Amino acid sequence: MSKTQSKSQLVKGTSQNPLDLKPEVAISILGLFSAANEQEGIIYTKDYPIPDLFDGLQIFDEYTEEEFNALSSTVDSYIDENKNRLEDLIPSAISSLLKLEDEGVYCEIAYVLALLIMDIDEELSELDQDYLLALQEALKIPDERAEELIDEIFDEEYEEEEDED
Repeated sequence: MSKTQSKSQLVKGTSQNPLDLKPEVAISILGLFSAANEQEGIIYTKDYPIPDLFDGLQIFDEYTEEEFNALSSTVDSYIDENKNRLEDLIPSAISSLLKLEDEGVYCEIAYVLALLIMDIDEELSELDQDYLLALQEALKIPDERAEELIDEIFDEEYEEEEDED
């Protein structure tokens, strides 16, 4: 990761060499970026397997093991090629989602994934809070909608805990 740019700055950036990524690749990259700490930049799928990354996101429920393996391979290839150029990879993932016809749906999935990965019910550092806000803004998710998504996540987690009792 660029020594001068934080995760928050990277999601706000613009790629000098944009990549056109498929939605599931862009969402995976943003998820792995969200899972990494500030110093790591981004992690590989061996550190956070794609099926685990997408656990709980219904849109990926129908994926087969072969599809997850192919997606993991594609994502890792992009990370290998751009590990030292996250200032291109991360903005490319965001812009790839914003270009889609159903951009709102995909952007919300990427945002919810970041919220789940970062375990927002725990105490978040100021850096993590800044990152989530920057990601929300970069994905063009209005504050009101972001709050609704957070409430939905907590409602589902609360209901699951009640079912276990």
